[in-house]
Amino acid sequence: MNRTEQQFFALLQSGLWEKPVDQSLFSGDPDWSTILKMAHMQTVSGIIFDGISYLQADLQPPAAIMRQLYQTVIRIEKSHALFNERLTRLIPLLQSENIHPILLKGQGVAQNYPNPMHRQCGDIDLYIGKKDYRRACELAVEKGIVSNDTLESHKHFYFEWDGVAIEFHRIVEKFPDPFKNKIFQQWTQYHLQREKLQVWNLNDIDVLLPPPNFNALYIFNHAFLHFIADGIGCRQLNDWVMYLYRFHDQIDRQELMKDLKAFGLLRTWQIFGCIAVHQLGLSEEKFPFYTDKFRDISQTVILKDILLSGNFGRYDQKWATRPAGYLSGKFHNFRMKNRRVIQLSSTIGSNVGFYYLYYLVIGIQQIVNDKLK
Repeated sequence: MNRTEQQFFALLQSGLWEKPVDQSLFSGDPDWSTILKMAHMQTVSGIIFDGISYLQADLQPPAAIMRQLYQTVIRIEKSHALFNERLTRLIPLLQSENIHPILLKGQGVAQNYPNPMHRQCGDIDLYIGKKDYRRACELAVEKGIVSNDTLESHKHFYFEWDGVAIEFHRIVEKFPDPFKNKIFQQWTQYHLQREKLQVWNLNDIDVLLPPPNFNALYIFNHAFLHFIADGIGCRQLNDWVMYLYRFHDQIDRQELMKDLKAFGLLRTWQIFGCIAVHQLGLSEEKFPFYTDKFRDISQTVILKDILLSGNFGRYDQKWATRPAGYLSGKFHNFRMKNRRVIQLSSTIGSNVGFYYLYYLVIGIQQIVNDKLK
């Protein structure tokens, strides 16, 4: 890593773990413009802001830059307040109809951060399940909380509620490998039984959350699927790292090892684990199954891609060339996704064919659904 990247990760670790920064890294004239651009690309501006607070005053960014960053943090905090408000209205509405959603990721994992309000929001994902899925979607429409901007996929019903993106999940996730997917759906049902769930009390509303062993694997796998398809930023890995830290003593490692092997994820788990430990600061003891043997590939392939592409790959210039037409745009995205899969085949291993077929099938299904609408 170059010096600016070292400075970025030093601040990120400081914000994540509430620990002092190596002040000597910031002697001279840090490129604050690039550091804050990286924070924006990785959607970690709030965490970087917290890290900067551990720098001595004469090493902090100029006042004009700090004012700009502070405005960004205020927007993040307001977004959290809005998302939490939506949850306190939406969950009781569903519960009144005997529908008990489970909150995936998002505001739930934010609670594992030192300052939850500084973890940047994305959307609200609620797992409804197949039994109540259609009824929940109809209820949202009946109550007038669904805007015209809706989308339904094989996994979920997407809508916006006054600027907040919400997804009602029929299933939690889908594996590209149909054989592993069958096992995953059974695994999901096993872990998301009511008696196994955790509860987060949000303004006197009980929000159901998945149990530790489920989330440890699911948060990672969800990030990994996005990494293969488009790319990810540090926010997704921060969520995983903070969860592993917060629940390290509640995760059954023997069970987790069995599940990682069953889903073919152990190698990639350990590759990303090198970033979790060396860039994000999680201790080796609290990272299950850490090994240093994948450190080189984690730095030269994975970390390089994360820094280049940013949050969900949005800063990769290849995506900017998408044609304006609907079908031509879809075909362009398919080509880009599968070119990415092939380029990363050394990381994915033998599963590469399943990812290729997965994106092809999902793309065709989405085109059919859109045209029928």
